[in-house]
Amino acid sequence: MSQEAENHRKEIGPETYAQLGVLVVEDTLYMANMLRSILNGLGVKNIVSARTGEDALAALMRGKIDIAIMDDLEPPLDGLSVVRAVRTAEESNLNDIPVIYVTTRRERGSIIEARDAGVTEILSKPFSAQQLIDRIETVLTRPRATVRSPAFTGPDRRRRDGKAPVKRRESDRS
Repeated sequence: MSQEAENHRKEIGPETYAQLGVLVVEDTLYMANMLRSILNGLGVKNIVSARTGEDALAALMRGKIDIAIMDDLEPPLDGLSVVRAVRTAEESNLNDIPVIYVTTRRERGSIIEARDAGVTEILSKPFSAQQLIDRIETVLTRPRATVRSPAFTGPDRRRRDGKAPVKRRESDRS
């Protein structure tokens, strides 16, 4: 385990995970169950599931969601459309929710599109449990301010916490 990962573990205790509200937006049952299993293993007790973009938006409006794990989804309301809707919602508390975007698309243009839609972290399929945990720990320990402008609403792309930017997580190297 890297020193950075070890430091995150010390910062985030079981009580933090137990109090998190996590929305899992995934249209395939297998992947939804896998994500729930990883979250349960961390001790997350409040997991809300959605299989469509419409259900995701309804869940976000209803509940206390601290992190959203968002799949690509199928049209008409795909994953990035949901992210854009969250980032531009009139309810400003929705604008700040960290979104971990899970995608099969690895092309540079797709990554830029996701960034420009306002995702906080990107996780490419297939991924390991550790890679998901690393993304969760990053959004918890290194929160990013929300930028609001006519052209963009989403997490600040510049990290201003004094820490060096994460180039490659150790879990992503293998």
